[in-house]
Amino acid sequence: MPTISNALTEASHVLREAGVDEPRRTAGSLLQHALGVDRAHLLARDDQVLSENDFQNFIRLVNRRAGREPLQYVAGHQEFFGLDFKVTPDVLIPRPETEHLVERVLSLSRKDAALQSRGPLIADVGTGSGCIAVALAVSIPESRVLAIDISPGAIQVARYNAEAHSVGDRIEFLEGDLLAPLEGRELEGKLDFIVSNPPYVPDADIDHLQREVRCHEPRVALSGGRQGLDFYRRLLDESPAYVKQRGYLVCEIGFSQLDCIRDLIASPPWELIEVTADLQGIPRTLTIQRT
Repeated sequence: MPTISNALTEASHVLREAGVDEPRRTAGSLLQHALGVDRAHLLARDDQVLSENDFQNFIRLVNRRAGREPLQYVAGHQEFFGLDFKVTPDVLIPRPETEHLVERVLSLSRKDAALQSRGPLIADVGTGSGCIAVALAVSIPESRVLAIDISPGAIQVARYNAEAHSVGDRIEFLEGDLLAPLEGRELEGKLDFIVSNPPYVPDADIDHLQREVRCHEPRVALSGGRQGLDFYRRLLDESPAYVKQRGYLVCEIGFSQLDCIRDLIASPPWELIEVTADLQGIPRTLTIQRT
């Protein structure tokens, strides 16, 4: 059986031949997962001989990644906002740029004395893994969150993540399309925030995405219609019934969509009050207030 060092070298070669970025680092991450150890263990004990079972398990993981399955699905988790989240092919993999959305809600909540005292009521539309809902519930202990998704599989993953971070008692999970699950719950005009990272990829662009994305991540979480704007139109149309006056719709947008969405917000009851760029300078998060 090979040592840790030899196994990493062999796996790096396989991943490099498959066109995987950062093959050595990826091999290390997969071996950490296979052995249940941290990176320091691999570095300190690179001469350790692997057992037959551990080596075969590692090779299975490497072959999955070589087939261009995302590393996060292979390992089964992804970090977001300093928290660890279970991810499966039922949910979109959380991205660092979505953390700006969480930061905007936290900033707005801290500036409002009333929200600080009673905690905001938040609806997370298209919750997926629950990363936004859970991060907000953890960061705002007084908050109550309604996490909505059309996918039963996503709801199951999000509920697991909420329990894992001890906020399951403050997040209610609702299965359904966009805001439909809010109907009949006497929530009209009561939400402080609706937050959403909606599907925003134009349908024609999906086939041009990275193989990891187009072949493995759920299409329902990607497809935004012909122009990528279908869900924004619906959110802007349906949200005023539930967001209180001076409340907020905070959402993520795709590359080059700012002008089109700005046009959709050009008239009451919405006012675009802030555009937040990601670390690459791309407009990424919109803060829209109900007038």
